[in-house]
Amino acid sequence: MEHLPGEYTERVLRAAGKIAWDCQQLADSTIDPDLARILHVGALLEDDTVITVRHAASLGLSRSYDLAQFLPMWDEEEAEHGRALHFLLDHQRYTPPEAAPASISRRRRALSHLPLAAVGRLPQTPFLFCVLGAAAEYVATVTYHELIKRVDDPTVVQLLRDITRQEARHFAFFLAAAKHRGEALSVTNGRIARRALAAMWEPIGVPSLGRPVWERLFGEWMRDEGFVERITMMDRVVDSIPHLQGMHLMRNFLKDTLSRAA
Repeated sequence: MEHLPGEYTERVLRAAGKIAWDCQQLADSTIDPDLARILHVGALLEDDTVITVRHAASLGLSRSYDLAQFLPMWDEEEAEHGRALHFLLDHQRYTPPEAAPASISRRRRALSHLPLAAVGRLPQTPFLFCVLGAAAEYVATVTYHELIKRVDDPTVVQLLRDITRQEARHFAFFLAAAKHRGEALSVTNGRIARRALAAMWEPIGVPSLGRPVWERLFGEWMRDEGFVERITMMDRVVDSIPHLQGMHLMRNFLKDTLSRAA
């Protein structure tokens, strides 16, 4: 099975480690209720990594050396992000966004009906797993950067900076892993992967909230041209991966979102 060179993976692992955070300082911190609602979604997504790692194991993706080394570290770091964010939010006054009960990502819905062992042997599967990871981590990094700009409390800003640095490292790994696997795909398998990605991809937060709640929560941000420009750069990330040029996933999603809001 294709995997990144061992020296690259070892370099990623050398930078691994849980973020440090102080309970008392976070307990004394205060953030705007609207930002707390967005951070609430972030905390849920950090928690969600354990499910993604289990899916990867079910698909047999840990047979690849790089993913076998990376996924446990990724799971541990993301879980610590979630613990810190939940602790902070436990000391805030805000109304958490309500997730739509019927909301479930297309990716998980598809996986629940597929023979995972067989799917895991398809060459497109590890490729798409890494592509989706790169896209999600890019959006997470941009979102945390935006929160840093909007938060005033220095303790929370430092926490978000620490989380952002790790998210950026996770993004770099997934992007490198996706490119490496994409270079080994045939043209036919690349076309299949494009169709699957178009059917499966959703912006982070949409699966947990449902689209109407997501659009209300991020509505103000979607009117910020600077943020929209930064988040749309995800398409350049995807374009840089073999077989995926010109998909415009984020641009098309945002265009549809803005037209629905008009």
